[in-house]
Amino acid sequence: MESLGKPAARSLIDYVKNGDVSGSVQYIKDLNFDWIAMAILFAAGILAGFLCKRYLKKIVVLCVVSLGAVIALEYVGLVTVQWDIIHGVVGTTPQEAFEAFRCGIIGWTKNNIPSAVSLIVGFLIGVKVG
Repeated sequence: MESLGKPAARSLIDYVKNGDVSGSVQYIKDLNFDWIAMAILFAAGILAGFLCKRYLKKIVVLCVVSLGAVIALEYVGLVTVQWDIIHGVVGTTPQEAFEAFRCGIIGWTKNNIPSAVSLIVGFLIGVKVG
């Protein structure tokens, strides 16, 4: 229905159902996306996915071996990890830092859904290609 002489707002799905390609393209152009940021995040996602597929096993093994070495050296007494000094330098516990990081990621994703989707799609393509 029309109200006050204005046509009813149409969605992208309406344009696609009716086969209106020019209307669909115009609808997408009228969206206020940051296309450059989406393209950059898409490319970064492809690169991250590619590198993750190629090198993730090596990185995980290296981290586990390094962590095991530090724990073994601390157990033997050659190394002492002073967590209170690390806490003083960083200013937070690992749990607090992880929670702040998680909340920041969730907040960014909620505010930048198109960019987040672009990053995820790029990552999945990178994993498939890698």
